[in-house]
Formats: sequence, C-alpha cells, structure tokens
Amino acid sequence: MYVEKPIIHSNPPVEEVKSVRQPKISTEAVVGTDSMIIGDITVADDVFIGFKNLLRADSGYPYFIGDYTNIQDYVLMHVHPGSEHVEIGGKKWGVYLEGENSVLHHAAVHGPLFIGRNTFIGQHANIYGAVIGRDCVIMHGATVTNHVIIGDNRFVAPGQSVWKQEDADQLPPVPDKYKDLNQYIVDHYYRLGKSYDHHTPLAFSKGD
Repeated sequence: MYVEKPIIHSNPPVEEVKSVRQPKISTEAVVGTDSMIIGDITVADDVFIGFKNLLRADSGYPYFIGDYTNIQDYVLMHVHPGSEHVEIGGKKWGVYLEGENSVLHHAAVHGPLFIGRNTFIGQHANIYGAVIGRDCVIMHGATVTNHVIIGDNRFVAPGQSVWKQEDADQLPPVPDKYKDLNQYIVDHYYRLGKSYDHHTPLAFSKGD
C-alpha cells in the first residue's frame, strides 16, 4: 500500500498576507495522510486532524487549534481575506479554537472566528464569522454567521440558523442529554488518533 504524508506547507505571499509562514505543529499532534495544512497555523498538543481536511491560512490572520481538539474529516477552515480577526490575549487571529473542541465531518469553520473550550461543532455545520463561547453544542447542519456572539453553554438545534444577535441572545442552555457529548468525543478521538499513529501508516505525528 502506497501512503503519502499530509501536505504541510507555507502559504504563498499575497497582498493581504505578505509574510510566508510554515505551520507550527506539536510533536504530540496527529495528522491524517491526506489532509492539507497551509500557512501560519499553530496546532497544539494532542490534536487529531483526520482525513481529507483543508486548513488554509493564506488570506488573513493566523489560526490556532487548541489542545485535545479533533478535526474529523472533510472539514474546511479558512478566513475572509484581509484584516478581519478575533483578538485573544492581545494577538490577532483569523480562527481560534480554544481547545477540547470537536469539529465533525464536512463542517466549514470560516473566520474571523473564536470557538471556546469544550464546544462541539456538528456535521455539515456552517460557521462564518462568529464568537462562540465555551461548553456550547452547535448541532448538525446549523448555521452561525454575521458576527454574532454566542455565550457559554448555549445550544443551537439541528439545521437552525443564527444570524441575528437577538436570536443568539435567546438560545437555550445545552440540554442535559448533550452535556457530556463533546467530552466523550474528545476522549475517543484522542485515543483514536494515537492508535492511528502507532498502529497504521495512515496518520503521522512530527514526533515519528
């Protein structure tokens, strides 16, 4: 079986991003063989980036993917070209995932964007320009956009669109049945990523 390594490469210079930067990937992170990571993207410890994902920091500010996050399959991560950003600790970012986040298959996470710790992003969710708090559950097929701010522990139902701030302010708390959903997935994908790295040629860590 012929297996390539993931494509991890610097961004090309353009007017909006003149500096050329390589991704900074922890030796404890695991990346699937056919994912592509381009530009100034920091990937923290124990992240698992699965298969056929495209993370492209070539049009605006850098990205940060916090520890124990899982980016599953066919996920698109990009940012609007130019100067739009979120500011964390005095630094400007195009996309910032705080950590222990789950981003499920076919989700699109498009900056400027902040996703707080222990927040779940479901399949086919479309997130474009938002601040999403900690401990949230954004269910499958939901849309969050138009620079809304979602507080901590909020629930967006399957297929729901949140594009007005008044709608974001009225979101319900995460139901009890979903409170442990994200941590279960975080734990599973942490173990799954390590197993792919140790037992198959299908995913790699820089520590190999």
